[in-house]
Amino acid sequence: MPAFFAQRTSWNLSPNRYTEALQAHRRAGREVLDLTASNPTTVGLRYREQELLQALALREVLTYEPQPKGLLSAREAIAAYYAELGSGVSPEDLILTTSTSEAYSFVFRLLCNPGDALLAPAPSYPLFDFLADLQDVKLVPYDLAYDHG
Repeated sequence: MPAFFAQRTSWNLSPNRYTEALQAHRRAGREVLDLTASNPTTVGLRYREQELLQALALREVLTYEPQPKGLLSAREAIAAYYAELGSGVSPEDLILTTSTSEAYSFVFRLLCNPGDALLAPAPSYPLFDFLADLQDVKLVPYDLAYDHG
């Protein structure tokens, strides 16, 4: 990495054994069910295309009004869902993130001071190491062991 980037971003970006095996399977023409794929447009999900395209034609979509906690109507829908389950939560107490990575970054930043160490299972969320580095947190791995269910 160029010298102008912080040291905490000098990760080893060479492919790991999983990535190499995945690439080898794909090169061999084998069908691969990649559970790490996170792009919904590339994993065969079907969309209600006409409804989405019609929604994009509405004038309201031209208005940009960012909401730091996430779209209020979405937070209200989540609060209503939990109310149906008997749990009261206010939409104002909810924060929606664009991804699990963003959520983990917020949690690391909220609960940890620079240099703090966290226990993290191995195997674990594949981006934990990168997210922890960005938040100046150290991970201490521990093995997950199958215990017959």
